[in-house]
Amino acid sequence: MWQAMLMAAKLPPSKQIIIDGFVTGEGGIKMSKSMGNTIDPFEVVKEYGTDALRYYVAREVSPFEDSPFTLEKFKEAYNAHLANGLGNLVSRIMKMAEANGIMFDEAVAAQFAASPEAQSLQAKQAEAFEKYDIQQASNAVWDLISATDKIVQDRQPFKKIKTDVEAATQDIKELLARLHMIGSMLTAILPETSAKITSLVEANKMPEAPLFARK
Repeated sequence: MWQAMLMAAKLPPSKQIIIDGFVTGEGGIKMSKSMGNTIDPFEVVKEYGTDALRYYVAREVSPFEDSPFTLEKFKEAYNAHLANGLGNLVSRIMKMAEANGIMFDEAVAAQFAASPEAQSLQAKQAEAFEKYDIQQASNAVWDLISATDKIVQDRQPFKKIKTDVEAATQDIKELLARLHMIGSMLTAILPETSAKITSLVEANKMPEAPLFARK
């Protein structure tokens, strides 16, 4: 209909059309006021915060296909990927950095930014944004989050610092560089969280409270 209206007005047609899917509720039924199966987004934001809802819509909801949204699924994703995932990672890295007086090193950050891993993930995100695929753009950040968490688990700098200060310091500097990039890559997806992460890294401070409290 819109294209016909443009033609009737002798205007050029749309260059691109993005058609999203429906959000479905319990039983896979499309949400609608008449069905009474809607969820008040303001109530979700009131309890979990704006970025938590942005996360679910960005990463858990398909940009092109129908996707389910229930409070149970939302809470499960929130705890797994925000509270236990991103939020816990930020707290662990910043605790190691602050406790040992290890500051964010711009040279190390630049070196990591030039690495094949970082270049690949940033290119993946940029390409996804070009295709309006917010889900894949979000996945690129979570690939980096997962890889960074694995480094913490494998290298265990919180233990290594007791026996090999130099090696542990380099590990923590790399983790800070990774965390700073995670913050940067989250700018368009979770803007409040992005700003908090980059500020914490640059100030060498642990968050006063968890970024995402477990619910």
